[in-house]
This record gives sequence, C-alpha cells and structure tokens, in this order.
Amino acid sequence: MISRRSFLTGATASSLALGLGSCASSPEAGPGVIRYWGVGAADKDKDEQVREAFLATDAGRDVEIYIDQVPSSGVADMSSIITAVRGGTAPDLWWMDRFNAVQNASIGLLEPLDELIERFEEVSVPEFTSQWIQFAVDELTYDGRLYGLPCTTDARGLMYNEDVLRDAGVDLDMFDPEQHVITWDELGEAVEKIVQIDDRGNYTRFGFAPWLGEGWPYTWAFGLDAQAYDNDTATVTLDSPEWESVFQLYADWAERFPYASVDAFFATYQPPNAPPTQTAMFSGRLGIDTTGPWQISGNEKYAPDLPLKFTYLPVAQDGDPTYTWSGGQCLVIPRGANITKALWEFLKFYAGFEGQSMVVPQYGNLPTNVRAIEEGNYNPEAELFRTMLPNSTSRPPLPVGSAMWDTLTRTRSSVALGSRTPAEAVADNQAMIAPKMELFEGYRMPDTYGQPSTRLDP
Repeated sequence: MISRRSFLTGATASSLALGLGSCASSPEAGPGVIRYWGVGAADKDKDEQVREAFLATDAGRDVEIYIDQVPSSGVADMSSIITAVRGGTAPDLWWMDRFNAVQNASIGLLEPLDELIERFEEVSVPEFTSQWIQFAVDELTYDGRLYGLPCTTDARGLMYNEDVLRDAGVDLDMFDPEQHVITWDELGEAVEKIVQIDDRGNYTRFGFAPWLGEGWPYTWAFGLDAQAYDNDTATVTLDSPEWESVFQLYADWAERFPYASVDAFFATYQPPNAPPTQTAMFSGRLGIDTTGPWQISGNEKYAPDLPLKFTYLPVAQDGDPTYTWSGGQCLVIPRGANITKALWEFLKFYAGFEGQSMVVPQYGNLPTNVRAIEEGNYNPEAELFRTMLPNSTSRPPLPVGSAMWDTLTRTRSSVALGSRTPAEAVADNQAMIAPKMELFEGYRMPDTYGQPSTRLDP
C-alpha cells in the first residue's frame, strides 16, 4: 500500500526528473490541492519536513501538497515565473528571494495578501504582520499592499581567521566585537600586515578587499549614508556625494591592493568551481572576508577546527554606529494561483513560528518571525548577527530594485578595474536607473523603511 507521504515524495522525485515541464503534469486545482515551487533541490528535505508537519495539523487534514524544486534565480532572472504566470501554469505558492518581491509585484506577477488576511484572519494587515520583523515586511510591500510573508533573513559582518591574524601580528582585540568596532584605516593597516608576496610579486596570502564576498555597493552604502531613493521627492539619488564615496572606497582599495593581483590570487587559491573545502579562507590564505550567518554551517562542516570568528563591518571613524543589511527569502502567491483556505493555512504555517523554527536553524540563517527570534530558534553561533537585526534594514523596496542592483554591481567592477572613475560610475548609475523609475511617478517606499525595528530588543 502506498502512503500519502510516499505518494507525494514520489511525485516530487518525478517532478525533479522532469524539471519545469513537470508543472504541466501537476494535478487539477482543488480546494485541498497546493502546487508549490520550493527551495533548491539540495534543500528539498526541508520543504518536505514542513509539509509533513503541516499535514499532521488539523488545517492540513485532507490537503495534498505537490512540491517542485524551481527556486528563485537570484536577483535578475525571473523568466521561469514570468513564463509560468503568462502561460497559466504558475504554482500556487513560490519560495522566492524577498528582494524581488516589489519588482515582481509591479509587473503583475504576484497576488496581494491584504484581502486574504482580512478574510481568513479577521484582523488588520498591520496587526497580522506584527508577527514579523519590520524590515522584512517592508521589503514585501508595494504601493501600500503586502505581496508575501517573510521567511528567513540574515545580516552582514566580517569573518576572520584568528590564526592568520595572529601570525601576521595583528591585534585581535581590534576584531573582538565586544571590545571594538574596527575602522577602515585600522582594517587597511591589518591587511598590510597579513599580505605576503612571493619573489614574482604574487600574493601568497591576502587580507581583505571590499569587493570580495558580500562587499556589494549596498553593503558599504549603508555605512556611508548613501541613499538610493528619496521618498519625499520621489527621485533616484544614486549620484549623491555619499554614493561617490562608496565607489571611491573601491578605487582607493584597488590602488593599494590592485584588482588584477587580487584576482590572480583567487584564481590560484580559490579557482572557479572548486569544491567547498577549497577556499582561500579554509586553506589559511585569506585573513578576512565579508559574509553572513549562512557561512556558519559551512565552517562547521568543512573547517570545524579553524578559529573563524565574526565581527561588525568596518566604520569610517572610531565611535561611529554599527551598520548592516539583511536579505532573505519569502513565500508568495503568483498571479493565477488556486487561492484556497488550505493554501493560506500552509503559507501561514511555513512562514510563521512553526515553519521557521523547523527550517531556519538548518539553513544557518535567522528567522523573521519575532517569536522564533525571541525563543532563539536559530544556530546559537549566529547570535552576533541576531543582535544586528533591530538596527538592520533591507535593500530599498523599489520596482526597479533588480535593475538597480545589477547596475551598481557592474560599475563596482568597472571602478575596481580602473575603467571608470567614481564620479563616472555614479553618473552612469543615475542615468541608467532614474528614467526607469520615472515610470512609477510619485512612488513611495513604506514610511517605516530604514527605521530601527521596535519589535525586537537589541
């Protein structure tokens, strides 16, 4: 006899084998049928854990959940969901990079949740969303309406190898987050000590570069008060002096530590497509990198004996406030979905306390559900990043967000390579994005965007 669990697991395996084409073989819509595009195949066990837990609840009785692994493709490529929505084969629920929500909502790919909250929960939207950290809710809000529920989140900081820093004679107290927040000048001096060069001038040990890892323009922009959009004037502000200082940071660092030399270092000690154990950090060749709590699980798995620690991002001046930013995933309902009470209950379960408490510790990230955060349902090693959440924020929730990200990333490389000056970079960015944003005249981000979260204790 085939149990429901075996049947559904089989359906998942079949769907994986068939890829996107399997969507056409999904069951007919019904009041208890949910078609779900989940996380990547490597993490399908987490989707299945949540599904089984939900099916064991009263709300999950007689519900059938069919999972296809069609994950969000990062910040740019939305072709899979666009094709599905336009073709009438969209799933009922989709696990998506939260940063894409506003842009996808602006082109009609997602269903708003406001009416569902009022119909099924009988509370106001603000009352319902108070269960989640504010910046994650803001990132899902377009034109005053909510387009998903937030799931995981993270924060950015520096990771360093104590052995490398100690061997280089760097004062470890400068990197201890309980004692000090390192400045850019102090970081530069530390990197000078860490760097080792062979007789041919090649780096054999390197310290840090702001364009590596999570060193995106946004990462440093939040510390230099560079705003991408002015709500009051409804204008793009990518050509501000603050943004030029972000790109000047890349230029100054590349003058000190040439981009080509750093690139050659990584080509040697961390080549593309190398196994996860073969990184410059794990081999003791790299001292410091920009990363987040998701790195902890990799450290525990591949380098459990290395003294890898975390601290805050560098600040301009001693005593400046710390800063960071947070990304993460969410669950959304694509346009054309079979919207039922069962779908709403599964969405609420997965993105709520129960689902997040189950999967977030396994991902190594942090919850967005306030209760899950308060009860410590995450890897204890991520505690420093948890303390960053009350003052964290998301990337600006704009309908041109993905295009803005791509433009900033492209000009970062140009400046680091020396083919653009910082002034030219910010002018190019403004010229590229401002006309796109003019299509959304008078657009306002949520008034709470960029404000500290009052829902969490520091």
